[in-house]
Amino acid sequence: MKIKLFCRAILYLVGTFLHEFSHFAAALLFGRPEGFSIVPRIEGGAFVFGEVRARVRYKVLSVFIATAPLVWWLSLFFVGRHFLRAYCATDTQSPGIGLLLLKIKTFSCSDVFSLWAGLQLLWAGKLSAQDIKTCFRGLVSSSGLMLILSAVLLWQLFR
Repeated sequence: MKIKLFCRAILYLVGTFLHEFSHFAAALLFGRPEGFSIVPRIEGGAFVFGEVRARVRYKVLSVFIATAPLVWWLSLFFVGRHFLRAYCATDTQSPGIGLLLLKIKTFSCSDVFSLWAGLQLLWAGKLSAQDIKTCFRGLVSSSGLMLILSAVLLWQLFR
């Protein structure tokens, strides 16, 4: 079990750092970070790759800290879109199966690195079960319900 954890920790080290760093940066904006760790451990039969502890003044702010890693999926989308447009601009082909098959035939070392970097961003943006619990706890708190109510009222007012 420890060997499996070690191998996965090495494989996902960059993605784990990016994931936890996004929590830390959001905690700097919305609260006060109290701990940052990317040391993997086994907790109750599950792998925990890292953690960030933070304090917030209002519970609803924990929603933004918990969902901060989603920024990596957004960046992956924009980087992928940029490279797809740049690649299609040099060819007359539109994106599709033919383009994918051509790329597979001409696969290079830089493509391996790009694939690895993309997988790290995909891993970095994945929310853990703890992130989802923290998000919902923030939403159903009194400050969270006030934020939702205010948003609905503003939506109805300016519609």
